[in-house]
Amino acid sequence: MTTDRAIALILLVVSGALVTRLAPRAIASWRIYRGTGQRRQRDATSRAPEPPPGIVDRLALFAAEGYHQLGITSLQLPAGERFAWITAAEDAESYAILAGAFSGTSLSGIYSAWTDGTWLGTVHPIGQPTDRPTLQVRVVPSTIAEAVKVHREGIERLRPGHGDPRPIRAMPDMLALDADYRERFGGTRLAPITTRIVVPAVLATVVFVLSALLLLSTLR
Repeated sequence: MTTDRAIALILLVVSGALVTRLAPRAIASWRIYRGTGQRRQRDATSRAPEPPPGIVDRLALFAAEGYHQLGITSLQLPAGERFAWITAAEDAESYAILAGAFSGTSLSGIYSAWTDGTWLGTVHPIGQPTDRPTLQVRVVPSTIAEAVKVHREGIERLRPGHGDPRPIRAMPDMLALDADYRERFGGTRLAPITTRIVVPAVLATVVFVLSALLLLSTLR
């Protein structure tokens, strides 16, 4: 076997293994990212399953911080239907989404919105921070109590220039805000995460194709 053929064969095997490993997740991530702006959460309070332990624990933690449960939403993703538990602050100035992540990490996001299109978000315990004029998102890795504190401080920081946040008193209020968020920002916050997942799969695919062509050329 020639050196060129051996190199092509090794590249083909290694890149093929990488494509097999990376492609399914990359395809799923791309499908989720592509449809984010068009998807809408729906009220599923009447048919949702019982909350798992991780949700129950966080509902109690949010209750201790002055939040009450509004209901449950569902979202249809390429991988299937996903449920989220929604709580709202007693002062109606913010709401929180409690859900599980594909990685197994339980995620919580606290959100407030203003009539001028400004949004404030605080996510726990992991996420992607954002600092734009109309969208500010902070990540708090410590505790839910600290996340609530950081979010309330953010509201007070924005109040002088934007007024009071849009009130969230019932599920229709939350669903309207969710639709507004998706229309304004779509998948922009998912773009960095999607890129990190998709690019390695694309590169592995390119190497696989090139190594296959190289191998074929050595057989002639």
